[in-house]
Amino acid sequence: MCGIGGILGHPISDASLQGMAAALAHRGPDGQGIWSDPAAGLGLVHRRLSIIDLSADGHQPMADASGRQWVVFNGEIYNHRELRAELAGYPFRSRSDTEVILAAYQRWGESCVEHFIGMFAFALWDGRTRTLFCARDRLGVKPFVFARDVGGRFLFASEVKALLAAGLPAEPDWSMWADYMVHGSYEHGERTFFAGVHQLPAGHLMVVAADGTIRQRRYWDVAERALAAGPLELDLATAGARVRELVEDSVRLRKRSDVPVAVSLSGGLDSSVVACTLARQEPETARIAFTANHGDRRYDEDGFARNFLGPEWRHVVVTLGAGAVAAQAEQAIVAQEAPFGGIATLALHNLHQTIRREGIKVVLEGQGGDEAFGGYANYLAYFLCDVTATRGWRGGRAAAKAMARGAQVVTQARRVRDGGGAAFYQDGTSYLDANAVAPELRALARQPVQEAPFASALTSAQYRDVAIGKLPRVLRMNDRLSMAQGVELRQPLLDHRILELAFRLPGAVKIHGDVGKQVLRAAFCAVLPPGQAYAAKRAVVTPQREWLVGPLASWVEDLVFGSGLDRTGLIVPAAARTVLADLAAGRRDNSFPVWQWVNAALWFRHFAKGSRSW
Repeated sequence: MCGIGGILGHPISDASLQGMAAALAHRGPDGQGIWSDPAAGLGLVHRRLSIIDLSADGHQPMADASGRQWVVFNGEIYNHRELRAELAGYPFRSRSDTEVILAAYQRWGESCVEHFIGMFAFALWDGRTRTLFCARDRLGVKPFVFARDVGGRFLFASEVKALLAAGLPAEPDWSMWADYMVHGSYEHGERTFFAGVHQLPAGHLMVVAADGTIRQRRYWDVAERALAAGPLELDLATAGARVRELVEDSVRLRKRSDVPVAVSLSGGLDSSVVACTLARQEPETARIAFTANHGDRRYDEDGFARNFLGPEWRHVVVTLGAGAVAAQAEQAIVAQEAPFGGIATLALHNLHQTIRREGIKVVLEGQGGDEAFGGYANYLAYFLCDVTATRGWRGGRAAAKAMARGAQVVTQARRVRDGGGAAFYQDGTSYLDANAVAPELRALARQPVQEAPFASALTSAQYRDVAIGKLPRVLRMNDRLSMAQGVELRQPLLDHRILELAFRLPGAVKIHGDVGKQVLRAAFCAVLPPGQAYAAKRAVVTPQREWLVGPLASWVEDLVFGSGLDRTGLIVPAAARTVLADLAAGRRDNSFPVWQWVNAALWFRHFAKGSRSW
């Protein structure tokens, strides 16, 4: 819910605050609030998406009863009712979860964030200490970006556009672009694709003093929590029962809303688990599910989703055709403010436009199941490394024989063992090709961090996806594509309690043979439709390759070569043309590098038109 922003430092300009609010209007179409204290050099901005306590009592910026503390908040504290009971001595004046943050801060100080179950980014001004207390949720579902302007003022917001509206110049961070073009890295902890613009990392809090001094610390990390608690050697049935209990409680909390709740349904296991749990908890409630497709039966998932749904569901299928891609991409780059994942992301942008037109503000989705429970195909190589390490080469050979792609997985496992496991995708193939990237840019690129906090290669790979690579990118894309339409996405499978349990479980309850997410399948096989729990995992595939060299070929040609991307110095035009020719001729299947160029061309067109070339 909502968009937030603010300025700490003199002078406080009403025009700057109004500009920030206007830049965030899409995130909060239901109302606007601005509060400033010129003497303190503070201004706070809020755009409201009304979901909890729709009355004026939920208006922000919100003050405590004394008027000394003010907060702007984006997200949801799902356990706000339970916390409200625990904080009974506080003089509540609303039913909003926003006010619970104020009460919790007064009771627990900075550690209040450890009491929250939710997704959140907020800034709380404490007039007594003259500090701005900022926090971001454990997984980084909700964004928080910040920068200092030329005058030294501290600017923060939900999106970079609001910082630009306050006067910050839009300049590219060339090293970020190098990492993206060479290694495919989208997210880098604190950095963004804009020079001088940082993001508060997931699971971190930050205190900014009136003099501009910043103190930042991490308050949650799934590896630290799981390692401190120790491994759980549970059998599949016991582990499944615990997983189901947590998932059901997570859905119970995340369905809390004063407006209708829908489901984004792919037809895969994760979203089906969420939809099934919601339906069982709300049997009398009208149900609506939304599914994106591309009008191509080779790639569309609406048939799988329809197999799951009963007659009590209303199913809305939204198709993205090739003819709409160019317009959607122009809108998406402005919303995303960074490279995004391709045609699949555009299909979801398109989907959420329909969701909003249907009057829906809250949608549950299945994001997180693969990362938590070992669902991606490339995890098999890491799992095989673990099996070999514990059971010897005979055990590893037996495990590989149980896999349909055993020989391929063995090859990938050897790459993992030799330290080369970072560059293959969900289906096990490499998706990187830096040959068309300018040499000067390649020289700036750095290898992605390959942290391995666990003895298990599988669990360490899952940790990298959750904390460093894939999930931060997906959560950023999902937040921007939904909030661009004033729609709030909630992810029950990313409850931190579920992740803390999942990272303590052995690989054997996650992967059996070449099928992942065994524990989630076991947890819900009794309540899902027959065959749904153990249906084979389908990779997220789209007609991207066919479209880029077919109906979108002239659009790609204009973006990459006609509109001047080659003049920025990011690519070597001749080498790029070779890649395109090979793709068109069927000599290569991987379209990721071409989509990188499309992303870069769109970003520089919208945000840094006058940026210097190499």
